[in-house]
Amino acid sequence: MLHRAYRPLLSLAPEGWPLALLLAALGLYAAVAGAWAITALAAAGWLGCLWFFHDGERQTPCRPRGVLAPVDGVVVHRRECHDPVLGREAIRLTLRVRCGAAYALRSPIEGEVAALPPSERGQPISRIRTDEGEDVLLVVRRGFLGPRPLGVAYGERVGQGRRCGFRRLAWEFDLLLPAGSRVEVENGARVRAGESVLATLVRRASEPA
Repeated sequence: MLHRAYRPLLSLAPEGWPLALLLAALGLYAAVAGAWAITALAAAGWLGCLWFFHDGERQTPCRPRGVLAPVDGVVVHRRECHDPVLGREAIRLTLRVRCGAAYALRSPIEGEVAALPPSERGQPISRIRTDEGEDVLLVVRRGFLGPRPLGVAYGERVGQGRRCGFRRLAWEFDLLLPAGSRVEVENGARVRAGESVLATLVRRASEPA
């Protein structure tokens, strides 16, 4: 399970270590050979690698029904909409990843990663179902990440604010929340992954207290 096994080393995501070590080795070899231009390029690439793949710790707030930001970013859009994936009314929040954002994706809520409808499988969408049966979708809107934003198999659980994937080259995400959720951010708000509360899932009248 990725959200349990993934631990950054020296605040660097695991995906970044092979490239960082390769650039360090290249720079060292070039320095020994006296190829200072290559050494400088390797050093610049190494620093860029540390910057792109960095992933520090976060303080997750205690909000049992809160929806947390999955990435460091800016809220660029919020509106009610029709969810074409699950065929329901929903609230869409669009987050644009900030320059220098942490590399990890964090789960917005606690729950189980559920399967998508057959027509949507293979799309860059992750579906998380809470213990109360509410669905939150994390969708890659722009950029490349892979078939599922959250690197967790169907049926596995994720914890609220826990690392559970990598943003890779994706730079804009949608969160689709159940209609009636109480949104707590405005357009233009800067948010931090695993710390900023975006919305609260409102308990339905049919749910037990």
